[in-house]
Amino acid sequence: MPQHLPTHTHWPRIALLWLCGLAAAMQFAKVSLGFDGLLDFYGITPVQLGWSLSIVGMSGLLFGVTAGLFAHAVGFRRLLLMGLGLGAVLSLLQTLMLPYPLFFITRLLEGVSHLIIIVIAPILITANSAPQHRSITIGLWSTFFGAAFALTSLCAPSIMAHFGVHGMLLAQAMFISMMWLLVWLTLQTDEQEQGVRHLPKISTLFRQNIEVYQQVKAILPGLSFMCYTATSVSLMTFIPKFAGDDRVWLTPLLPVLSIMGTFSAGWLAQSLIPPFRLLGCAFFGVAVAGAVFFMGVQVGVGVPVVALVLMFVGGMSGGASFALIPYLSHDKWFQVRANGALAQLANVGSTMGPPLFAGAVSGFGVQGLAFPLMCFALLGVAVVVCAVRYLHRDVEQ
Repeated sequence: MPQHLPTHTHWPRIALLWLCGLAAAMQFAKVSLGFDGLLDFYGITPVQLGWSLSIVGMSGLLFGVTAGLFAHAVGFRRLLLMGLGLGAVLSLLQTLMLPYPLFFITRLLEGVSHLIIIVIAPILITANSAPQHRSITIGLWSTFFGAAFALTSLCAPSIMAHFGVHGMLLAQAMFISMMWLLVWLTLQTDEQEQGVRHLPKISTLFRQNIEVYQQVKAILPGLSFMCYTATSVSLMTFIPKFAGDDRVWLTPLLPVLSIMGTFSAGWLAQSLIPPFRLLGCAFFGVAVAGAVFFMGVQVGVGVPVVALVLMFVGGMSGGASFALIPYLSHDKWFQVRANGALAQLANVGSTMGPPLFAGAVSGFGVQGLAFPLMCFALLGVAVVVCAVRYLHRDVEQ
């Protein structure tokens, strides 16, 4: 963790690091929004391609807690450059339209790049933020996933129409390569990069993971965020299939509403509503909106408004999960561990969600979208209820 926080916020660096987050999220968006094109090119089943969509999360699933230890060894800026550089190389390889087994391998390795970016960039954002702006900058950071889908949704139709799915892959490769160059040119060398440090031992990494998962407070934000990530990519991928003629304008609006929900949650949790209460209300809202969406499709009523509400409350559940970390503790070491656990558990959700939803939607239509959505939402409510009871009991003791 960088040791000295500035007295003023370096907004250009904050913006650059946020754009790095967009480049990482586009590793999901390019496959999500190019789903049909990749299906046609490779001639595989939706479930198989669903695994290609979610496999990027596998590295985070395995190593989310440990990324911070490597940052202390090699430097935050240097590790971010490694993540962006690896992502750029793999994205460029994908533009060659490799055979599907090789494409799948590049997606698996792309997960290492994705993990490094999403763990290191918010730490650097905090390091470049004044104390009075820290909640705002982290709130901005929490919108990166939805913003990437919004931007990609706006550009995808034109790119796909003129250049096909190859153009979609090339555009993302060019964007992440540009981020690598800008970070290399503009981001200052951090203190950890100045000295030579030994890489952590495997035994240390294993012990670190065990210690984090023994702390209920440290994994609570990650557990709730897992319920969000299990559904977020799948909703943006599959909701348009049930929107009829409205899908043309609805598709780019879905991630915009998710962004609005995420950013709204940060402001609400900071001053108006405790994060746990906001989180429980958001998950309950997702379950209700999912049920209404299902009934609307079944009876043939237009569902765009319900879909937008669903994305907004879903985004709120993600933002409220981020807000839990500083709410539970201001200790920096706790926050590093909680962020690592959040990245790890978030990737559990993003890894299992898309293939689960792809198979369910393929086999059961709108029921396959609504039923797992409501299950994850109610699981989120259960996590919140159990967490509040546990923390209340812990305080009493």
